[in-house]
Amino acid sequence: MLTGLILSALASSAQRYYLDEGEHVEIYPKVDWLKGESIKEFDKEKIYIVELWATWCKPCIAAIPHLNELNRKFKDKVIFIGQNVMEDDKAKVEDFVKKMGLAMDYRIAYGGPQGSDFDQKWVKASGTNMIPRTFIIQNNMLVWMTHPGALNAEILQLLIDKKFTKEAASKLQNKE
Repeated sequence: MLTGLILSALASSAQRYYLDEGEHVEIYPKVDWLKGESIKEFDKEKIYIVELWATWCKPCIAAIPHLNELNRKFKDKVIFIGQNVMEDDKAKVEDFVKKMGLAMDYRIAYGGPQGSDFDQKWVKASGTNMIPRTFIIQNNMLVWMTHPGALNAEILQLLIDKKFTKEAASKLQNKE
């Protein structure tokens, strides 16, 4: 009985995180910024594309040229972040980013291993168990979780024009 009460008390005192579409987001979790200007807080006036990726993930690597192209086209209006996840070896990630150079020409952050701040507050909290996965933040709200291949110029323009809805984006997916 006492053990059950102690376990119950510990479970209720542990911080639990939940992240889903429609959730308010203000603070970027603690990460190590490897490339580009760091972000600690989301600016309500800006649009963010946060792409979860890893060096061992072939679909993630395959998505990099597409994201790089969108970043070049929209870099004055949208902030792209390549958020490395699910990796323990920071040096390996740094080496990968260095080798990619301008082929990965957007902000890059290393999230750390399982249990890290980013892992707890975004990966686990959103139920993410497969990557690549893209999070779109606008007006300090997670407006869409999708695959990077679903993004295209028309969808980003909807965000810029403040006309984005999931329904409108679904109609424009894979159109390019």
